Amino acid sequence: MKFETANLIDFLGAFPVVITTNGTVKKDGKANLGRGNAKEVGGVCCWVAEKLGRLIVDSGNHVHYLGDNLISFPVEETWTSQADIRLVERSAYELKDLADHKGWDKVYMPLPGCGFGGLRPSDVISVLAHILDDRFIVLNKGTIPSVL
Repeated sequence: MKFETANLIDFLGAFPVVITTNGTVKKDGKANLGRGNAKEVGGVCCWVAEKLGRLIVDSGNHVHYLGDNLISFPVEETWTSQADIRLVERSAYELKDLADHKGWDKVYMPLPGCGFGGLRPSDVISVLAHILDDRFIVLNKGTIPSVL
């Protein structure tokens, strides 16, 4: 796993990009993309909420390839819950398996669960470090966490 300072939106369409999500599907069938990078990407890619909602209903709250090099990465069970480190770990394994299957050599992602999710970066990095290799590039808009 590598770290860079950049905006996730800048990589949309060019490389596989991960958005952190929750498992809530609203009455209209759309996934709840209410905050953080999911809201930001949902504002640019208006089809994401509907597609992710269908996938969650059909297959559960898991990592999903949404199309157009966009991948969901669950960190919360519902939009009202805090991020769960066990869910982050499961999602990391699922993401690695997807990247292996797709043959991706670069995947850009936020540090999952650390914004609105409430997890400490040091805890998340210690879980991800033994799962995600250097194909996975964690982006931070500000400074790179100095917890390694």
